[in-house]
Amino acid sequence: MVKKVVNKKKILEHIFERIAPGTALREAIDKIQEAKLGALIVLGNPSDLKDVMGGGFELNTVYSPQKVYELSKMDGGIILSEDIKTIYGANIQLQPNYSIETDESGTRHQAAHRIAQQKGNLVVAVSERRNKITVYYGKFRYLLNEIGDLLTKSSQAITALEKYSLAIEKNHVNLSILEFDNMVTLYDIVECVRMYGLLFRMSEELIEYMAELGSEGRLIKIQYEEIMLNKNESFDALIKDYQVSNEKAEKIGVRVKSLTKEELLDDEKIVCLLGFDTNIITLDEKIEPRGYGLLSNITKISKKDREVLVKEFSNVQSILMSTASDIAKIKGVSKYKAEHINKSLKRIKNKAAIDRE
Repeated sequence: MVKKVVNKKKILEHIFERIAPGTALREAIDKIQEAKLGALIVLGNPSDLKDVMGGGFELNTVYSPQKVYELSKMDGGIILSEDIKTIYGANIQLQPNYSIETDESGTRHQAAHRIAQQKGNLVVAVSERRNKITVYYGKFRYLLNEIGDLLTKSSQAITALEKYSLAIEKNHVNLSILEFDNMVTLYDIVECVRMYGLLFRMSEELIEYMAELGSEGRLIKIQYEEIMLNKNESFDALIKDYQVSNEKAEKIGVRVKSLTKEELLDDEKIVCLLGFDTNIITLDEKIEPRGYGLLSNITKISKKDREVLVKEFSNVQSILMSTASDIAKIKGVSKYKAEHINKSLKRIKNKAAIDRE
């Protein structure tokens, strides 16, 4: 039986793994489109589809794009194995339950939509007239984009991602200065969290484009990975620094990432997610960071080291005023590591002084 995938993101991953450019199935579909032919392709085992199959002929032959292209010249459906390694049959008349609702207009697309809903299989319909590829999976339907359109959308998304990334970097520079001066306000945090939220929203959109582009999206993927490098870690540190709720930072992060664009523009929404009570606090309230963001700028120290230092000193000002000797007194921190941390903090303070100027 076909294993059902329910989450939209997982469904799209399931689809694109099989049909994105560079896959064996997409090669066959591209040949069909180039020849201006149509096709109805069902992925699944014939034994599970026998109640909706009629006529045609059994093949049980090794899959190849050229074979599928040739078989598409006949009117009936083509049955392939889910791993796209075997062609089970072709020229098959598919006879789904016609009481199943569909808003498709063409006979081929109606059959594809009904089969997908009735049996839960992944079904691909290539339109001869419109030259479009429509994928059905249960009740889910997805019209594949043209490669050129996808590349344009991806390029626009990369530009937006770079803009948000630059805004985040500027916010962090500003936050560093304010942290050293002990002048961070809730407004500064809200602005930084908002930019991260917008970045992650655009990131999700771009991930979908890249998945659909398959092998055609290699350059976009490289650009994406460069922009997103360490963004999750720095966002996690920001939440840990300023949250007042007892929730794990990861959970708050997930909630921020799930906000709509409109919700991200709502200051109160972000303030509440961080655990602040909007009835008793204003955006110009001074907030004291714990030091996770500061310590994340120091190399050669582990996540555990950061936790120990934050627990010991409790805030950025205490960490900044600490000496190598103070740090070395902490259990588990060697003299060598304490000196390294102390020197790194001095370099960070000097850089902040330059940025302030």
